[in-house]
Amino acid sequence: MVEKSIETHLVKKQSQFPTMCISCNRTIPIYEPHFVEEGITGHIHSLIARKYCTECYEKHGEHLLHMGPTA
Repeated sequence: MVEKSIETHLVKKQSQFPTMCISCNRTIPIYEPHFVEEGITGHIHSLIARKYCTECYEKHGEHLLHMGPTA
C-alpha cells in the first residue's frame, strides 16, 4: 500500500485569539507572531494545522514539521 503524504510548510501569522504551541505547550498571546502549518489541501488541512511559537521556529525551523511534541 502506498502512503499518501501531505506536503506542508510553515507560514508566519498573527491570530486574533490565544493559541498554544504544539511543540513546547507555551501559550501564544493575541497578536503575537507564530508559525502555522500550511498544506496543499487548503480547507480541511487548515482545520488541523499545527501552530508553533516564534522561539520553537527559531530553534528548529521547518524541521518542526517532522518532530513530535517536546513536552
